[in-house]
Amino acid sequence: MRVFTDGAEFQDFLFWTSYAGLTVTTTASYIRSGNAAYRFTSGSQVAYKTLQTSLSEFYFRIGIRPEAAGASRFPAWFAGATEIGSIRSNASTYLLETYFGTTLVATGSIPMSINNYYLIDGYVKIADSPDGVFQMKIDGILDINFSGDTKPDTNTAINRLGLTSGAAFAFDDFALNNILGGVDDSWIGDGRVKILTPNAAGDVTGLIPSAGNNYECVDDFPNDGDTTYVGDTVVDEYDLYNLTPCGLANVDILRVWAEARARDVNAVGGLCKLGVKTEATEYWSAGDLNLLTSYIPIVGTHHIVNPNTSLAWTVEQLDALQAGFKVR
Repeated sequence: MRVFTDGAEFQDFLFWTSYAGLTVTTTASYIRSGNAAYRFTSGSQVAYKTLQTSLSEFYFRIGIRPEAAGASRFPAWFAGATEIGSIRSNASTYLLETYFGTTLVATGSIPMSINNYYLIDGYVKIADSPDGVFQMKIDGILDINFSGDTKPDTNTAINRLGLTSGAAFAFDDFALNNILGGVDDSWIGDGRVKILTPNAAGDVTGLIPSAGNNYECVDDFPNDGDTTYVGDTVVDEYDLYNLTPCGLANVDILRVWAEARARDVNAVGGLCKLGVKTEATEYWSAGDLNLLTSYIPIVGTHHIVNPNTSLAWTVEQLDALQAGFKVR
């Protein structure tokens, strides 16, 4: 199942557990898709995300645009603070190398050039030899295929993914799959993240705005915190919002989900739901979503197909979509 998908479209850093030197750029040349991308502007900068569940087998995808030669890690995977493995760029050859612990185990043959985007797909199975596996594709071409010891110490799983800059680079369209759930449990492949933002009131306006129209309180990217917002204390009050046209054509729409930045104003333990409305029917997240007293990313159900038709999404359905937030 999909663990996360992120493309910097909210133009903040709330996706990350920790970051140092990371920036968000809206400059077109640094963006692979959508309106934004992440960027390290020099060496020795780092960002990482802690996972809610430890993984011993997983797939990842990330778009990388190197701006200078440097021994960057994109990405590295950790058990706590211990680096279990990584993909590193060789500053001399521009080839990608695979390390487990401090041991170089494989080198690719496809060089990366400066100021071009590359899509890196990886598969990791952490185990002692001969059961450990690491495979990596660049732009869909298998570049590293390693079997052997991928468990450099006693750790059998990872709970953190991170990136470190040896030199400046931008990255976009980051995603992670585990091997559970019967869907999204294998190679992720190409994908581009695009955000549709509120631009008008939808069919329901039930929440209380800080001022003005409800949709205008939630259309800022990055979010402005408590400057403009909607909220309520009444269970099951909600808003729906019409969204900007997607502007897409001749594409496969692989997943649709609602996402927000939200917080509980009283105490940790508040709940919410996110949903979409398509073909005149509302579809809310299967379970309640937890809030904290500080703003955090809230992610609704990923719809691989249109939940109303059970068929692939169409551009017309995407342009007619509404998204919503409900107090629980």
